[in-house]
Amino acid sequence: MKQLMFRFSLVALLLLFGLGSDFYYTPSPTVTSASTMKELESKLDQKIREQSNEITMEYTGDQKELSADFAKLLRNVFAKDDYTAYILDSYLYTIRTWGSTAKIKISIKYRETAGQTEQVAAQIKKLLPTIIKPYMTDLQKIKMIHDWIVLHVAYDLSLERYTAYDAIHTGKTVCQGYSLLAYRMLNEAGIEVRIIEGTVDSGNHVWNLVHIGDTWYHMDVTWDDPIPDREGKVSYSYFLKNDAQMKKDHQWVKWYPAAN
Repeated sequence: MKQLMFRFSLVALLLLFGLGSDFYYTPSPTVTSASTMKELESKLDQKIREQSNEITMEYTGDQKELSADFAKLLRNVFAKDDYTAYILDSYLYTIRTWGSTAKIKISIKYRETAGQTEQVAAQIKKLLPTIIKPYMTDLQKIKMIHDWIVLHVAYDLSLERYTAYDAIHTGKTVCQGYSLLAYRMLNEAGIEVRIIEGTVDSGNHVWNLVHIGDTWYHMDVTWDDPIPDREGKVSYSYFLKNDAQMKKDHQWVKWYPAAN
């Protein structure tokens, strides 16, 4: 059975309190700064969406609030965009304080580089007009994208390929890559879509939720792709299913919009 091999994110926090004198540290005018947690969140969100691997910021707000809430804030920023959340591999951050200023350094490792993500976007922009036509309904668009992925991607039995980039450039990936590719293609086609995280009998798994009209539906492209790969074969066993149908063999571990 197909499963997702999660690489859990590494989170580390180091608080180093200085001697309380600005003699030891002079804030740099070229480093991004924030004075409130809301401003910090907004500026971090921008950096992370750019897939910056090294982020340095200065914070001049309440240091007790920063210490208590920064880990949660960072998790929330990563979770804002499903694509970013599921190409994240690991991250490490430190917070050092000098007097009224805190210096935050974050090192982030992504499963896709920024350049690879740009290539995915470019390939999808080129591909979609060949499979989707302006007169198509949302249902037709979703079906065409579902079918294209099933017919052009095979499940990676080595469990080494996790991304949409892998799916497009090697033709192989695990459920994470299937779901990421579907997410980017559907987004580009104007379809509201989520990546949903859960479990199946064999372990961790991810798939998609798609929005048609006023209703959400589950779509598991991975499980609609036969193993071993069978040329020209597309299954619809997990295409546009409601919660009750999906719960027979899928369980989700977070809150998502109801598919009823």
